[in-house]
Amino acid sequence: MNIKSLLTIIFFAVIFCACERESANLIGYVDPMIGTDGIGHTFPGATVPFGMVQLSPSNDFKSWNWCSGYHYSDTILKGFAHTHISGAGLAGLGDILLMPTVGVVQLNPGTEDDPASGYRSRFSHKSEKSTPGYYSVLLDDYNVKVELTASERVGFHRYTMSKPGVLNVIIDPTHNIMERIVETGVEIVSNTTLRGFKRCEGEGGARTVYFYAKFSKPFVSYGVAKGDSIMEGEKRLKGTNTKAYIQAKLKHDEVLEIQVALSFVGYQGAKANLNAEVQGKSFDDVKRLAQSKWEEKLNKMIVTGSSQADKRTFYTAMYHSFISPNLISDVDGRYWLEGKVYQSDFPQYSNFSTWDTFRALNPLFTIVEQEKTAEFVNSLASRYTETKVGLPVWECMGHDNVCMIGYSAVSPMVDAALKNIKGIQPEEVYEAVKAAAMSLEKHSPNYDKNGMDYYLKMGYVPGELNCAVSKTTEQNYYDWCISALADRLGKKDDAALFAERSVGYKNLYRSDKKRLYSKYTTGEWREMKLNVWDDLIANYVSGNIWGYSAFVPHDVNGLMELIGGKDEFAKWLDDIFLDTTSIDGHTHVDISGFIGKYGHGDEPSQHMPYLYNYAGQPWKTQERVRQVISEFYHDKPDGLVNNDDLGQMSAWYLFSAMGFYPVCPGDMKYMIGSPLFKKVVINLENGKQWIIKANNDPKKNIYIQSVTLNGEPYTKSYLTHEQIMNGGNLVFEMGAAPNKKWGVLPEDRPISKVHTEKANRLPQITHKPFDKDRSEVFEEAYQVKLVCNTEKADIYYTLNGDIPHKNSKRYKKPFVIHKTTNLKAIAYADGMQPSFVYDRTYYAGRRFGDLKDGFPRITMITRPKKFGDSDGNMLMDLKVGSGSFNDGRWTGFDGEDMVATIDFGQAISIDNVSIGYLSNTAVWIFPPSAMVIRASLDDDKYEIIGSKKWRFSQEELEGPFVKREEFTFKSQKIRYLNIEVSNYGIVPDWHAAAGHKGWMFVDEILIN
Repeated sequence: MNIKSLLTIIFFAVIFCACERESANLIGYVDPMIGTDGIGHTFPGATVPFGMVQLSPSNDFKSWNWCSGYHYSDTILKGFAHTHISGAGLAGLGDILLMPTVGVVQLNPGTEDDPASGYRSRFSHKSEKSTPGYYSVLLDDYNVKVELTASERVGFHRYTMSKPGVLNVIIDPTHNIMERIVETGVEIVSNTTLRGFKRCEGEGGARTVYFYAKFSKPFVSYGVAKGDSIMEGEKRLKGTNTKAYIQAKLKHDEVLEIQVALSFVGYQGAKANLNAEVQGKSFDDVKRLAQSKWEEKLNKMIVTGSSQADKRTFYTAMYHSFISPNLISDVDGRYWLEGKVYQSDFPQYSNFSTWDTFRALNPLFTIVEQEKTAEFVNSLASRYTETKVGLPVWECMGHDNVCMIGYSAVSPMVDAALKNIKGIQPEEVYEAVKAAAMSLEKHSPNYDKNGMDYYLKMGYVPGELNCAVSKTTEQNYYDWCISALADRLGKKDDAALFAERSVGYKNLYRSDKKRLYSKYTTGEWREMKLNVWDDLIANYVSGNIWGYSAFVPHDVNGLMELIGGKDEFAKWLDDIFLDTTSIDGHTHVDISGFIGKYGHGDEPSQHMPYLYNYAGQPWKTQERVRQVISEFYHDKPDGLVNNDDLGQMSAWYLFSAMGFYPVCPGDMKYMIGSPLFKKVVINLENGKQWIIKANNDPKKNIYIQSVTLNGEPYTKSYLTHEQIMNGGNLVFEMGAAPNKKWGVLPEDRPISKVHTEKANRLPQITHKPFDKDRSEVFEEAYQVKLVCNTEKADIYYTLNGDIPHKNSKRYKKPFVIHKTTNLKAIAYADGMQPSFVYDRTYYAGRRFGDLKDGFPRITMITRPKKFGDSDGNMLMDLKVGSGSFNDGRWTGFDGEDMVATIDFGQAISIDNVSIGYLSNTAVWIFPPSAMVIRASLDDDKYEIIGSKKWRFSQEELEGPFVKREEFTFKSQKIRYLNIEVSNYGIVPDWHAAAGHKGWMFVDEILIN
């Protein structure tokens, strides 16, 4: 070999090694601490991509910020548990906690105020280290170093003592993050192995998690405990509060390694998982393997240029995007789902937060993670084709908790099927999504009934139900997805039907407001104040009227036509982003990250910056996308403006930083935004590369001047999925000023338009009759006047609670009632379906029109939180709360009693007081335990004029209900009324919130 050949070989070897080093170093850009502060709700512990185990430091659920079990504000650790949800807005899991200690064995965790009272320990962030697949921390109280890593189904611990001696390990299966413990069990199997289980109820349903733990050192002592009672030397125990401990003796420089395998099926599965994944491997072996898996994921997208901080933000977003969904099947294919065990010939996954992730995360997977996408879609499809439970709304650990709305799993399933991803059966997908679109089940405890019975008959969810606009627009989009797949499969009639269903939002468009409003079945609009959050929350899910009025991703051009064309549409968007008027009251916890009325902190609005492309003003998309990136994402622990929602917030950033975004998953298009990095290489699974280059300092110069694709000029403001998957070079020339000629011509703008044969194929339904007088409280007598907005309709009614029909009393003229009365009415018209039933209660109560101005005046001794006006005025606004806690009428107290004083301004006679309350324990709202009514003439001496105490059974509390407690007494003169409503108290053991105080919701105080 000559010297030139040798030098050539050496040169390429160096280049290859440099590439390897650069590639291996990508993991160094990931900081799992990002999102652990603020309201990001991420966790810092060890996991592998899409794994069953998320081994992380864990604390008790203290408030909403501890949904993942950890918050950056922590200075105390309870231990290290094996399951956590990444970035969710709900709390759950925290399975099987281990904690190393030294000294006297304590099985009680103690308190954060006094960690020495139990096995908790102080720690410092300075001693924490967190990278993908690895976490370590020093427990200050014990001077023990904890290191964690994981395989898919096994958590691996390594504990190092500062000096030789005996190390205790506490095994606590009772630990949970807002779950109810039904039963736990522990068993010492040998002097190096231990197993146990945790049976619980919570967001993951009534589930059991089994564990099998193997220790690297034999036990010198062990025991079990029931509560705080330690039974040294005992090997097994079952109960509601059982724990175990072992002691191992370590020499100088010795460590204790523990392998903890999980299964949701049984002990056999847990042991098999351990043997298959980590048997014979050391901690360092598993750590290296975990980190290599993360390197493989991170290398799917390689960015260069921009700052180190931007790279940390980007690669941490990648990391968060590949944590979920999570594996739930054992190595033998068995898995637990909705209370039963099934066998699968492919990996089964759960933790499907598809209401969030269909928007960006799932489309990202269709580009860079197609093999897993097939497994995710097949898992979802099997819920209908194999297990017959139907598509989930929000599936956590194999249980659909239905915490959101609609049938959002349709979008990622259809999007993947339309993209011809290998391993997906489009016919099976279609069967599952069509069934979901026809189901009348799946009601959310958070957002009222789903309204599908109305939707299928009327084309929209009516304003009688809360969050009606959100339900309508989202279901419209899902229906469009189904229509697209039906068309692909040649199902023309279905394609037409679902296309027509997909434009139901037009029924809710108010031309005078240029917004989507809730509409009642009477044909009337549901009015609301746009400057009060309570009104908005009642109509829109985790979003607002501005975001949901724009959520028609499949028919943007149709919405544009309603608003008045492309220029008016662009101005309409401008007005939203520039509207800085204030809104009173408490925002929903998931709405944040505002630019005007655009809220980036939750998903319904996240497509909006890209809508300017449809209007031919793409430079405004470029501005807004960059504004969102710079204001709401950074590389610090509070670097996410809201909870990451299992990777959706992160996926939005990934797409936007690369320069394109899927506004409408399923339509095969991606809107071009403004690339942040000088170069992005997407390594596709088909062996090709999609390369994006941005010249002229894209971090500083945000505006696109021109674009080429594979060397040819490219003027369209969107890309297609086919272009990306074919690989190629997309090159941007960037500048400091907008180029208002690029991407603006009609042929360069994206088209999003639903074409239907008929405006509405749905059968015509008679409008519901109603009483125009909205007064809900009357004094002495009330005249009922019913009308119907359908011409020549006949109205029939009942006053005894029965459902009316054509044989009921026919309404001919107004009639008078004198007492609290429940009216039900129905309307019939020739050639149309009968109306829905009008159901209204008229409450007899004093209206106080004869009092001086400003009276009655209510003074709150205890203040409501988040729900209701802090001044208590909603308690006496003559509007009675419905069965939905977020209807904007209830006044909510978080763990507190309600104490209020009412001043009538003068002495009046009363003989009756009634107070309404709500119970909905699914969302932790419990009924009050007592009420006391006191009266006074001078605001000094008060006399009890009514009091009641009560208690409800578990069976009664498991279903939601509204009740009105009435106090009748001898008529007397009073000026002041003091009302005390006592909180339920400590939530009982059968509930997931056991040990805490629940919410109490009160409305309306009626006085006669």
